[in-house]
Amino acid sequence: MESPHLIFLKNVAQGTPANSPEIRDALHRLDHMLTDLASDLQIPFMGPYVGLRHAPEQHLLSVAEHRWSQADSYWGAAICSHHPVYGLRAEWTLATVSRERLPIVVQALPSFFTGYAAIAAQSAEPSRPSVSRLKSLAELFAH
Repeated sequence: MESPHLIFLKNVAQGTPANSPEIRDALHRLDHMLTDLASDLQIPFMGPYVGLRHAPEQHLLSVAEHRWSQADSYWGAAICSHHPVYGLRAEWTLATVSRERLPIVVQALPSFFTGYAAIAAQSAEPSRPSVSRLKSLAELFAH
């Protein structure tokens, strides 16, 4: 049986209406799970764009060792701006994006999990539990 917050996010990604506090709570839980998976795998991934309508390619959902402050950096997923010279800069966690960007992030989850699972399967031992978990998440969000 899959976690209720993941089923909830899958349903929202497929068009089921939901309010922002429920979505933020589910994304907060997902963020913790992704931090654990990303910490274990330590495989960077530049996922789908999640920019707003006027600049769709300005931000993307990525996995990396993000630096949040001088003393705080850790592997996980974040909404990042991308600069051609300076690379990625983490700006928000999944649950702390603006109300306007929230549905865009949820809509990007199926593509994110498909891509991240594929990269993880190529870069790490496919039998690792973290890789298996990403594959199961990709399957969940694909159907």
